[in-house]
Amino acid sequence: MKKLVILLMVSALYMTSCESEKIDAPNASFDALRASSLLGQWKFKSYADGKTSKFDVSLEFKNEEDKLTLNGRSSVNFYSAVPDVDESKKTIHIPAIGSTKIAGTPEANAFEMTYYESLRNVERYEFKDKNILVIYLAKPANEAMYFEKK
Repeated sequence: MKKLVILLMVSALYMTSCESEKIDAPNASFDALRASSLLGQWKFKSYADGKTSKFDVSLEFKNEEDKLTLNGRSSVNFYSAVPDVDESKKTIHIPAIGSTKIAGTPEANAFEMTYYESLRNVERYEFKDKNILVIYLAKPANEAMYFEKK
């Protein structure tokens, strides 16, 4: 009986001296995702070189199941992606884009191909103010896409 009491006391001391292990997650925390300044709907306005779109093109960042997702409407199709975003460095990478397969006019299809290619070449972003999102492309150099908050 004495051995049992000693064993229980030693076990209790051992358990109270254990610390929980903290694991650093490489992705943004859930709170950071909920407070992301990217969240919301954005309307495409133009490229840096002045090319504007006559099409109603949109982009929306959402927090879905605690991950940042991207979806929108291009000149013809709806699209979606799961971007890699580092808000502390203001970097963004879109590895793949999925889209519907609706047929459009040759002009709308050409614009859409350029738009999707631009999204695949995104490297960083900044805000000109709280309502203007500028997304910079790696290729072509010095190109950017301007979006206005809806």
